[in-house]
Amino acid sequence: MTRPDALSKNEPLFWSTGSGTDVWAMFCAAKNGDLETIKSLLQKDASLVRGEFEYRTPMAFAVQENQLEAAAYLLAHKASPVKSGTDDTLIQIARDRGYGQMQQLLESAMAQEKGSWQGNEIADAIRHRNLERVEHLLNVSEDYLHARDDSGNQPIHWAVMSRQPDMISLLLSKGADIHAQRPDGARPIQLTNGDYAYRGWRDVPEDAVKPHEIYKILLAHGAYLDICMASLKGDEVRVRELLNDDPSLANRVSDYVSYYPGSGAPLKNAAMAGHINIVKLLLDNGADPNLPEEGIAPKGHALHSAVVCGHHEIVKLLLDHGAYPNVPIESSADTLSAAINREDKAMVELLCSYGAAREIHLLAYYGDIQTAAAVFAANPEKANDPEALENAASEGNDSFVRLMLRYEPELPKRIAVGVKSSGPDEPTKSRELSELLFQHGMNPNYTNWLNVRPMHRFAKRGDLDNAAIFISHGAEINVVDDELCSTPLGWAAKHGKTEMVRFLLENGADPNLPIDKTWAQPISWAKSRGHHEIVSVLEAKRFV
Repeated sequence: MTRPDALSKNEPLFWSTGSGTDVWAMFCAAKNGDLETIKSLLQKDASLVRGEFEYRTPMAFAVQENQLEAAAYLLAHKASPVKSGTDDTLIQIARDRGYGQMQQLLESAMAQEKGSWQGNEIADAIRHRNLERVEHLLNVSEDYLHARDDSGNQPIHWAVMSRQPDMISLLLSKGADIHAQRPDGARPIQLTNGDYAYRGWRDVPEDAVKPHEIYKILLAHGAYLDICMASLKGDEVRVRELLNDDPSLANRVSDYVSYYPGSGAPLKNAAMAGHINIVKLLLDNGADPNLPEEGIAPKGHALHSAVVCGHHEIVKLLLDHGAYPNVPIESSADTLSAAINREDKAMVELLCSYGAAREIHLLAYYGDIQTAAAVFAANPEKANDPEALENAASEGNDSFVRLMLRYEPELPKRIAVGVKSSGPDEPTKSRELSELLFQHGMNPNYTNWLNVRPMHRFAKRGDLDNAAIFISHGAEINVVDDELCSTPLGWAAKHGKTEMVRFLLENGADPNLPIDKTWAQPISWAKSRGHHEIVSVLEAKRFV
């Protein structure tokens, strides 16, 4: 594991809690089982338990290295027992490596969050809109009424998300808690249009009752209307009443933070729904348009929400109150990109008039060479951006790559990336671009901070074209990373890429590596993931 530049600086991380140096210290302490350092760091900043870099967390390193005491301490301080920042859950990582005690520790922690069989059974009946079945279950046992499923939903949450008035009435008549909170903080009234996993527009029948009708039903049954939902629904009287009682609510992010309406900050909800009078009211009461929503919108979510919903007047109002004009959003690029993708020319011009500009790495990703050319002409140093070059190359933006090389001809020495290929005529073009990057010094064995190389990535996705190109330029294939502790052959076996397995074996891949970790050998991955054809191919090779 090599220390990334961002984790070498004693500065706040953009997408994570904590500073770079503290997050790195947490990673190292978790990896080494240094419990005293973990305690000291969490006493200094309790949020470091959620610290991450490229989605990896302290808990992930503790599990990978079988550090039981460290893992138990992190769990006791509310670390997730599930998320690893990789394709595998933490318990899968422990199971793969044969860490029995770690697996038991995680199972015990998950049992506290995991739903019951009653919760899963009644949730299924509600999703299938089987009122008779639900009523029967409730009559069989009272345990069903508040039983949680594996996602933390109680029956009342499912009845609301699936928008079934009769189901809601039945559950409430039996004593369901109309204010029941899920582990993520969501209450029923915040779920009238579903959530990220169960989406109202996708998963609810078109002829179902509309979300606003469910909202009114919940209010009629006494649901508490907080400032976020009041802002979303345009209830100015209620918002004013709440602010009069507690002005700090203008900057209070709800317990439930997601991309969905009803969560996060009041200003975001009012802006999203187009309620300009409530936006003005919140701003008059000190609402910060740049109020962070952890992990989603570090520079605020209100402006972005107004932009994607096309509320020009609200966007201008927020900008006039100091909103950052181009907000980065997790997994959603940024606000200016959203406006451009919506082909909302007036919105684009409005944002740009307040100083919005896309970062170079996004210009590269989208292939906006005209803007980039002007930027580089004005400030040539802007072309010194390895992430941007990786984006341009990985998306196959040939002209953008050539533009960057004109300013920074040695930049490829700091990257290693497979060029995107799409369509029958693309492989030749992609090879030409790859060859250009190699001519400028691209290292086929370049490693990231977890010692993952391009060949590992190609193996995972079965990218034979780029694997062949990199091997022809000297890419090593019998190398082991620090994440799966496996060779590219192991990665291919784990992910079921049969043709890649054959290709790597033909090119000299050793099926017996790593010697010291049999669980990370290719055949172990193939067996554990049920890739029987790959098992046969590897067995034939191992005993030749």
